[in-house]
Amino acid sequence: MKHAFLLLFLALGFQVAAQKRELIQDKDAILARAGEELDAAMAPGGALYEAINEEGLTGVMTARISFRDKGDVTSVFVVDYTGGDIRSQNRFKDLLHGIRFGFKTPKGKQYRLEKEFVLSLER
Repeated sequence: MKHAFLLLFLALGFQVAAQKRELIQDKDAILARAGEELDAAMAPGGALYEAINEEGLTGVMTARISFRDKGDVTSVFVVDYTGGDIRSQNRFKDLLHGIRFGFKTPKGKQYRLEKEFVLSLER
């Protein structure tokens, strides 16, 4: 009995401690928010910005990014890539795959966003 209360207490504690992400229902709002989060990641101090500068990635990439209900990126398709080498293209594509958006979408839905990224040390 003592262990059951302890387990119940721990389970409730973990639920409260877990960060809840906002659920967005509207498709236009979802795509706008995803674009904002990608812009923030590319701004100085953002995760993508830091990785690009640290690894010396170059070029201009237009990518079609697909993501699903929990904010996980499911695929990255390179629509166009200029001004850089294949290593930079592949590494940045891997970085995009690792993104997890800070919001949730309706269950079972997948969304696509096409965005241009400028990879350069002088940004």
